[in-house]
Formats: sequence, structure tokens, C-alpha cells
Amino acid sequence: MVEIPEHLLQRSKSARERLTGETSSNDTPSEAPEPQNAAPVVETDSPSEVPPQQIEENPVVVEDAPYVNAAKTRNKIPWWAASALLCLPIWAVIYVGTLERPEIEATGVLQHGAEIYAQRCASCHGANGGGGAGYKLADGEVLVTFPLMEDMVEWITKGSDGFGVGNPYGSSERGRLVAGGMPAFGDVLNAEEIISVVLHERAVFGKSDEAIIFATELDHMIEADEIDLDMYFDAESVTSSEIANIIEDTH
Repeated sequence: MVEIPEHLLQRSKSARERLTGETSSNDTPSEAPEPQNAAPVVETDSPSEVPPQQIEENPVVVEDAPYVNAAKTRNKIPWWAASALLCLPIWAVIYVGTLERPEIEATGVLQHGAEIYAQRCASCHGANGGGGAGYKLADGEVLVTFPLMEDMVEWITKGSDGFGVGNPYGSSERGRLVAGGMPAFGDVLNAEEIISVVLHERAVFGKSDEAIIFATELDHMIEADEIDLDMYFDAESVTSSEIANIIEDTH
């Protein structure tokens, strides 16, 4: 009997297994012995088994709109500035109350009166009516001394000598006695010039609205040739009542 070599038997066996798909149980290789020095296998949890509390959550950041950022970063009004803003209306009322009245623009009769005052009166009563050798006219003093315009015209026309020493200067309530020195202008200035300087002093130094209105009316009448004031007042005989009648005719 012929002995078949082992390697041929093994090859035939492998061919048969490929054809039939069967595997011999006797030929199953034994399990390989575990190495003695092999390190123990440590089981680890897969990422899917990580507890929920151990997974780090990434917060969603929502950016503000540009106008929101601008509102958050702008400079805030300090508390003391807010208090000051609340006081602005009160301050405005007080400020308006302290404003000075605008300077009166001299035209027509008032301009003529200002020129005469600078030439004839400023040397004694001061350029701004503050007084000097003559009495003070500014700050309303002229209206206190001469409440009536005709009395002032009469005084300028007659002067100190025309009234006589010992008589009051203007209103008797002032208690001032005439001591001389005021020249008479009745022969130097005509009626229009004396009335013009009187209106200038009362409007500018006395802030009289009545004088301004009167000067405006007088300008219209002079331009329309409705009144003639080229005559001269008679310093010896003129009276305040006669002057009052002339003034009344201009209204």
C-alpha cells in the first residue's frame, strides 16, 4: 500500500473545504494560549456612553444689534448734570428778567435831540446823564425830577435865573433848591430843538415809552408839514400850560 504524503492530504482537504464549505471539527486549531506577560485589557466607555452631565455644553452667543451696543456704551448723563437740567427753566426766567432793554436807535427828532445834548448839556449832566456840575438824569432820575414833559421844557427854556434862586428844581417832591448855574436856552434853541432834547433825555435816560411814541408822531407831523416848531419860546412869559397846549397839538 502506497503512503500518501501529508502535504498532499492537507492540500486535498483544503480543496474539498473550499468546494463544500465544510470545516472539519477535528482540524479546528486550538485556541492559542494567552501570553503570560500580556497586560490586562481595561474596558473603556465609548463616547456614546459618557454621562450627559460630563459632556461640556457650548453656549450660543447672540450678538446685540449695533444700535443696542451704541446705547449700552454711550456716556451716561451724571446725576449732577440731570439736576442742573431740571433747573434750566428757572434760570431762563431769571436771566430774561435781568436783560437790559435794547439801546434806542436815534432817528429823526431823537437823533437831533442827541446831537443837541452832546453840544449843550453833556458838559454839566455827563455824556451818559450820570451828572456832574448838573444833576443826574440817567437811571430814570429825569422822570422823577420832571414827571411832566412841559415842566421840563419850561425849565430848559428859562434856566435857573428864570425861576429864581430858592425855587425847587423840577418837582417839589425832590426838595432840591435852585442854586444857579443852569443857563436859559429860550433864546438859543428854537421850540423844535428844545422839545427834541427833552424827548432824547426822557427816552434814553428815562426809558420812557411815551417819549418814544411822541417822538415818532412828531417826526411824521414834521415830514408832512403839519406842524411848525421853528419859533422860539419867550423865556420871560412862556408858561408850562402854553407848552402843554403845543405838545397836545402834536398828538
